[in-house]
Amino acid sequence: MVECPEDMICFTGEEWSDFLIEYELDIVNEVGGLPTQSASDAESIANFTWEILFLSPWELAYIALPMSVIAFYGLTIYAIFKKIQKKFS
Repeated sequence: MVECPEDMICFTGEEWSDFLIEYELDIVNEVGGLPTQSASDAESIANFTWEILFLSPWELAYIALPMSVIAFYGLTIYAIFKKIQKKFS
């Protein structure tokens, strides 16, 4: 058997195998799982729709209020544009 130098770490074959298995498990736990295939567009749309259906009332209000303000401004600008267009036609 060959002596291991003091400035190095030496493993037997079994120790090396155990080290690799433990290291791989740590990596999987750190990353959160093995790599998965990304979802298709249809699946992403279905998941988004499903999440929207089950929002709490506070989350819906949090989304609806800014969207209402943006819609109001957009429709006001559109109405002014149409009024000016009608005036000059």
